[in-house]
Amino acid sequence: MAPRVLAVIDRDCPGTENMRDPLYFCVGVRAQFGGTDLVLRGPAVLSALTVVGVRLANPQRYVRSLVRAGVRVWADKADLVEHRRSDQTVIDGVLTVDTDTLATRWHEYEQVWFL
Repeated sequence: MAPRVLAVIDRDCPGTENMRDPLYFCVGVRAQFGGTDLVLRGPAVLSALTVVGVRLANPQRYVRSLVRAGVRVWADKADLVEHRRSDQTVIDGVLTVDTDTLATRWHEYEQVWFL
């Protein structure tokens, strides 16, 4: 079954618990609506980045958990270029995309939510 909800997050508070609520919300949406995809834009792409050998911060653990639970997680390519440090890599399973291009596919979803 195709995901029915597209969740878009475009804000982030690195190192805080503030990303926990929208990311955890995606788990509930997936259970209630039968599927969800998640797009990270702007500073929210920081939640999709990690440093090899460094323990994941909570937002990154939540993103990894969503990927493992079968949620398609997308991170905007341009925002990754802008926000990524040289020692950071994208979490395995997170897909990169031009979100302008992805916006042309929004009609495939029953609902698009900005969290």
